Amino acid sequence: VPSSYFLEDGSYLRIKNIQLGYNLPLRLISKAGMSTAHIYIQGQNLFTFTKYTGLDPEINLRGYGDGNDRQLGVDEGAYPTAKNILFGVNVSF
Repeated sequence: VPSSYFLEDGSYLRIKNIQLGYNLPLRLISKAGMSTAHIYIQGQNLFTFTKYTGLDPEINLRGYGDGNDRQLGVDEGAYPTAKNILFGVNVSF
């Protein structure tokens, strides 16, 4: 018999991508022969705000031949989206 016992609110807010950068002053970089230098830090999937008790409220949908997901909304313990942190430098000479 179908039941809503395990049904819960899956709404969430996720910060998917955020980047913070800084252009180094020309007076500092010109001594090294550079025309521009930009340093940055970027983060992906850093924060997820939810009351969902599973691993990840963003459920991966499966595709079947008929184009429908037969278990829409069932996460089956899927692994959460990985968090990434990236540091970078862009330099022009």
